Amino acid sequence: MVRAKRGQWNSGEMAGVMIVARMIRARSSPAFDRLMTWSLAHALPTATRYLLATLIIAATAILRALLVTSLLPWLLFLPPVLGIGLVLGRGAGLYAAVLSAACAGWSIGSPHERLWLSGPQWVANAIYLVVATGMAAIAGELRDAFSRAARGGVELATANALLMKREEQLQLLNQELGHRLKNQLAIVQAVASQTMRQAGDLRSANEALSSRLAALGRATDVLTRSDWTAADLHTLAQTALMAHQSVAGRFHIQGPALRFGSQVSLALTLAFHELMTNAIKYGALSNDEGHVDLGWSVQPGPNGGEPRFNLVWREVDGPQVRPPVRRGFGSMMIERSLRAYFRGDTAIDYDPAGLVFRIDAPLGDAQEG
Repeated sequence: MVRAKRGQWNSGEMAGVMIVARMIRARSSPAFDRLMTWSLAHALPTATRYLLATLIIAATAILRALLVTSLLPWLLFLPPVLGIGLVLGRGAGLYAAVLSAACAGWSIGSPHERLWLSGPQWVANAIYLVVATGMAAIAGELRDAFSRAARGGVELATANALLMKREEQLQLLNQELGHRLKNQLAIVQAVASQTMRQAGDLRSANEALSSRLAALGRATDVLTRSDWTAADLHTLAQTALMAHQSVAGRFHIQGPALRFGSQVSLALTLAFHELMTNAIKYGALSNDEGHVDLGWSVQPGPNGGEPRFNLVWREVDGPQVRPPVRRGFGSMMIERSLRAYFRGDTAIDYDPAGLVFRIDAPLGDAQEG
C-alpha cells in the first residue's frame, strides 16, 4: 500500500482502519477505536508528536506534585506513557518514558542528597524507566499491529469487491453465452429445416447441410476473435472464399471498412455462401471466363436523413441466367432473414447477363463501429 504523502493515510487505508475498528469494537471501547482510527488516519509531524508528549508528561508531573504523595511518584506516569505510545507512536512513547522518569526523579529529589536522589530512589527510578520503556515499546507494537490489520482490511475489502465483480461478470457472461447459444441453435434449426425441405434426396441434403454449417462455423470464428461484438464486412466476404480457393482470383471485393453485429454477420455469411455456391454450380464461376464483383458503399440519406448501406453482388461473363422454377434456400433466406435484420430492401435480379443481388438499407440499423 502506497501513501500519498509521508505521514498521511490515503482513502483506501482509511477504509481499512474503519473496517478493523468495527471488527474489534465488541472487545474495546468506542472511544479507543475512534482515537486509534483518527491517529492512524491523521499522523502528526515528528516535532508535533514530541511536543505533545512533552506537554502531557509536564502536565502529569504538575498534577503529581500538587495532588499525589511522593512515596510512589512514578505510578501516575504509566497511563500517559502507555497512551502516548499507542496514539503518537513508539518513538514518542520511549521519549515520554525517559522524560517521565526524569520528571519523577526531579520532583522527589533533594539538594541535600549528594546525587539529588538517594540510593533506593535511584534504583526505583531505574526500575520505573525499564518498565515504562517496555510499556512504550509494547504500545508501539500494538499500534503497528493495528496499522497492519488496517492494511489487511483494505486488501480483504478489495479482494471481496473484486471477487463480487468477477462473479457478476461471470453471471453476465453465462447469460450472454446462453442467449447466443439459443440464437445459434435457432439459426441451425432453421438452416436444417429449410435444407431438408428443399433437398430432393438424403445425400444432397447431407452435403448442403454440411456446407452451410461449415459456413456458419467460419462466421462464428470471425465473431469469436472479436468477442462476439461485431465482424468486419471484408472478413465476412473472405469467409465465403475459404471453401473455394480455386476461384478466389475471380472474386473481386471493394468497399469501405464496415462492421456489423453478430446476428447480421451470420445472416450475411450464409447469404454469401449461398450466392457463392450458386455461382460455382450455375453462374459466373461455373465456366472459365466469368467472375463476381462484390462491392458496397455508404450513401447519404434522402433530404439529409440517415445514411444508407448499399451492397451489390454482380456476376459477369457467366452463362445466360434463367429464373429458377422454384425458390431455393438462398432466396428464401435473403427475403426473410436479411430483410428483417437490415430493415431495408433486399432483392435478387435474375438478369440474363448475370445474377445481381442488392441490399439497400439504413446504415445505423446494422452497423457497429
